[in-house]
Amino acid sequence: MATGAHTTAKQVVAALERYWARALLIGVLLIVCAARLRLLDMPLERDEGEYAYAGRLILEGVPPYKLAYNMKFPGTYYAYALIMLVFGQTPAGIRLGLTCITTLTALLMYRFGRKLVDETAGVVAATTYALLAASPATLGLAAHATHFAALLSTAGLCVLWPAQQRLSIWRVAAGGFMFGLATLMKQHAALFCLWGLWVVHAACRSEKVYGAARMRLFLAYGIGAVAPLLVCCVALWYAGVFEQFVFWTITYASQYASIVSLSQVPGTLFGTLEKFAQRDALLWAMVVVGAGFVLGDERFAGIRTKLLVFCAAAFLTTVPGFYFRRHYFILALPAAGLLAGCGVSAARAFLARKQVKGGNAMPVWMYVGVTASAMFLNGDIWFRAAPEQASRQIYFGNPFAESQVIAEYIRTNSAPDAKVAILGSEPQIFFLSGRRSATGYIYTYPLMEPHRYAERMQKQMIREIESEAPEFVLFVAIPLSWLAWPGASREIIDWWANSYRTNYALVGVVAVNPVKGTQYFWDRAAVEFGEHPRWGILIYRRKNS
Repeated sequence: MATGAHTTAKQVVAALERYWARALLIGVLLIVCAARLRLLDMPLERDEGEYAYAGRLILEGVPPYKLAYNMKFPGTYYAYALIMLVFGQTPAGIRLGLTCITTLTALLMYRFGRKLVDETAGVVAATTYALLAASPATLGLAAHATHFAALLSTAGLCVLWPAQQRLSIWRVAAGGFMFGLATLMKQHAALFCLWGLWVVHAACRSEKVYGAARMRLFLAYGIGAVAPLLVCCVALWYAGVFEQFVFWTITYASQYASIVSLSQVPGTLFGTLEKFAQRDALLWAMVVVGAGFVLGDERFAGIRTKLLVFCAAAFLTTVPGFYFRRHYFILALPAAGLLAGCGVSAARAFLARKQVKGGNAMPVWMYVGVTASAMFLNGDIWFRAAPEQASRQIYFGNPFAESQVIAEYIRTNSAPDAKVAILGSEPQIFFLSGRRSATGYIYTYPLMEPHRYAERMQKQMIREIESEAPEFVLFVAIPLSWLAWPGASREIIDWWANSYRTNYALVGVVAVNPVKGTQYFWDRAAVEFGEHPRWGILIYRRKNS
């Protein structure tokens, strides 16, 4: 009788623990969603502007790489097109789609962590991911390609991990397909494809699958992983843009990836890590502690190798090109969440074994404190700053809020079929204004980099602008919009200043001052102000318009 009562008491305690764990999960996800929804109208940044512009072109029947050049695979363009089809072609619609994407990823993390270890690991994995994926430090409030790749790679993880217990061609192919789709969103995710290949190999060894059966599994995985890119290539070939696709995503991308030298890596990497530490130091500390538990705790002996190899692949996705941009780390956040979850779960088990009074709950309460700390440190942006103010705090010195005002002026003062050229990298203006670019170069970054195609790109951009004779030309006098490398050719700048500029009249000056505020001058006031803002955007209109 006593034994039965004791068993019943343990069941009650376990049920209460599950209740509070899920309450924590729901609470954190609701708070993060509330923060994202409050900032739906935050001005689009450059990457979002590029994806939104390309997505709109797709909805209008224009294939990628025809009217907008970039080195990224087109998966995120199509994802944006789908989101805008469902939620509308507005910044708020895009952010609402992003909220759905990140919430779904967190729920997948919960499900996977719970099955892999226990309820605690699942909740901590999901909430850690959700908090870091919305952090201003990772630029997570913007709908970057890495969010989409993180969702699909997490789905691939959930599908492929049980392969060792249930080796089947369809499961293996589905896992490869998910990783292939993730790669289509962001090339860096190809490292997960390699992890998946290793998992299939390890499962075959463990289950003693040899010969033709093993080859069928490898073939199924390979077909699944390659299928998304293969379908994409066929579609782009059929659309007549395959040559442009190959040049931008392979030829130029290989040049771009070789620009940063190894000597620059420490400064670039530690600069990014410093940004993370300012807002999310305790969460990242939990990740490191979790990695230590996974390495040393025998509870993880059966999954240690597979989990650590996955985490290594995830963190290596931040390395290609050695740029270590902050939003690149979003692709590693599911792995970070899993490590944190393993750490809290293992700490609970360790203290229970040591029979520490209250030790079973202590790690959970510590983690609750860590989440509260993350919310407090990010609260200035999540809960207090207005959308425009949040953009200025996160992207100090960038003209993203100003882009909305400029786009409104262009939209009001031009016909829907008017063309616009931007000497700078502000593609969000094309999307916000509803006007097409006069050139496929919606960024000028590639033109100012030290690679063999830079001068050719400048000449091509000049030809395209002269051919289209756009109604508006914007000159962005902000170094962040050019990121010119030392010794970069100034041909396109000289062409504009000394030659083509004579065809246009100044109609707007946006003098950006990140500290004192932005001043806007239009038409006659712009002429009186002049063409020499220290930091800003000059708007010109064709004289015969």
